[in-house]
Amino acid sequence: MTGVTREGTQTGAAPIEATSSHQAVQFTSTTLHAPVAGEMTGTIVAPLEAGELPDVASIRGMRLDQLLLLTTSLLVFLIVGMLAGLSFASTKGLFEETAERFQERLQSQARELGQTVSHTLALTSATSLRDNNYSFLTEVARSIIEDNHNILRVQMFDAEGQLVADSDKEAKLGTASGGRKAERGWTSAFFQGQPVFEFQEPLEYGSQTGKGLIVISYSLEALQKQIEELEESKRATLQNTTLRTLVLGLGFMVLAGVLVAFQSHRITRPLGVLTRKVMQLAAGDLNARSTGQASGAGREVRTLGVVFNHMAERIKVLLEDVRVKAQLEREMSLARTVQETLLPGREALQVGPLRIAGLVITADACGGDWWFRAPLDEQRVAIGIGDVTGHGLSTALVATSATSGFASAMTMREPDQLNSQVLISALNITLAHLGRSEYQMSCALAVIDTQSGFIDYAAGGHPAAAVYNRLSGQFASLPARGPLLGASVTSQYSSRQAQLRPGDIVVWYSDGLTEARDSGGKLYGTQRLSAAVQSNSQLSAEGLRDAILADVRAFSAGQPQRDDITVVVAEFSPAS
Repeated sequence: MTGVTREGTQTGAAPIEATSSHQAVQFTSTTLHAPVAGEMTGTIVAPLEAGELPDVASIRGMRLDQLLLLTTSLLVFLIVGMLAGLSFASTKGLFEETAERFQERLQSQARELGQTVSHTLALTSATSLRDNNYSFLTEVARSIIEDNHNILRVQMFDAEGQLVADSDKEAKLGTASGGRKAERGWTSAFFQGQPVFEFQEPLEYGSQTGKGLIVISYSLEALQKQIEELEESKRATLQNTTLRTLVLGLGFMVLAGVLVAFQSHRITRPLGVLTRKVMQLAAGDLNARSTGQASGAGREVRTLGVVFNHMAERIKVLLEDVRVKAQLEREMSLARTVQETLLPGREALQVGPLRIAGLVITADACGGDWWFRAPLDEQRVAIGIGDVTGHGLSTALVATSATSGFASAMTMREPDQLNSQVLISALNITLAHLGRSEYQMSCALAVIDTQSGFIDYAAGGHPAAAVYNRLSGQFASLPARGPLLGASVTSQYSSRQAQLRPGDIVVWYSDGLTEARDSGGKLYGTQRLSAAVQSNSQLSAEGLRDAILADVRAFSAGQPQRDDITVVVAEFSPAS
């Protein structure tokens, strides 16, 4: 490829025709958007709908104040019951211990009395028994019974164990002692259906065969009555103690219930208010706030009210942010629609032997890259590509303005007066006035004669286009120098010229292509771009464009796209 000067307009130009159904100037849009981190890919509806409230009436169970009252009442009842049981058991044990000691004391007194009487009687009856004066002994036994009502019976036995005296008138003298031994002691027995103590006292009266025996039956009736009286007193005392405990427990339960009801109301009332405020907030009332009147409800409840108010305020702020973001997304969507309308379509444009295809892949919803192609006359085509610095909606609007400004620049003069230097200078002035020198843009423009292959090109801060000849396999470029567009209305640009040869492929691109990075941070670079062009040079213009984009996507797989990527391919294949 050699640089030449323009020698004039050739005749016999081929008519301009586009694949599919494009007109001479095409504005059909096709812009691909690569999702990146932080991009709003979902549709946000503003304002958010509150939705259907849950059916809280279907929630079954006791209220909090009822639960507090029930649990406290059960606890008080349990405590009172335990205290009553302990009091009952303690009183009962005390009475039983007292009755046992009383019974032992009475029995001990009875034994002592019986032993004393029997011993005294033995001393006084020895002579009468030795003289066989049994009637006197009988009178003595009966007199003892008459003098002491607690003694029910007095019996005397001789050394042979024969009954010789008995206070019981129905007793038969001469009967055996029933195996009693002449030894001192006592035992429990019954006489005439009454329980008695039988006290035995040996009687030494000078008999050669042994000792006699005196048996005194001491009545336990008085002891039994005293024990019964004590038992009755115990029952009465236990009943009174139980009754007093129940009365006190009932009073305590009533008092505790009143206190619990009062305190539970103080606790649950602010909770109920807070619940209603939560329902209002759930219903969409963003101004619902807790009043903070929760005295006596505890620090936790007051803290809950403060946190609820903070949460409600945050929800209000977040919903406002959502509305703002939704509005911004609608504006971004509108800007994207306008941008897509002004950008050329995805389909290739065939103008004689020249076939042109390009595509913009934005990193955000709206991009700062643009490209354009349009016929100047019957055989010349203008191609432009640009990259506005920065990101966001404002950058997209500047890029859109640049696209329309490029189209407007082509109408400023007669077609034969237009070249790349005129177009890029006009575009710089338009951008400088539009952005007030705040926005700058790199740009590359070319005017190609489709019949002769003559190309007139200019650039401002943009990467040089790569040129590859599929017949010779050689690489070249279209270098052009110039400042970024939009910095100043006085910026100067110059154009250069070159001659396309059959089989030449011209590739324009933005720096987002060569600056794409893989997982290790390595740049895609111009060498990999050249390799992709060379390995896919047999493809059509649109096929090569798609192959380059596929290669850069494979290179940076898994990494977010940081910048817009634009690729424009022009294939010059005149008939042999």
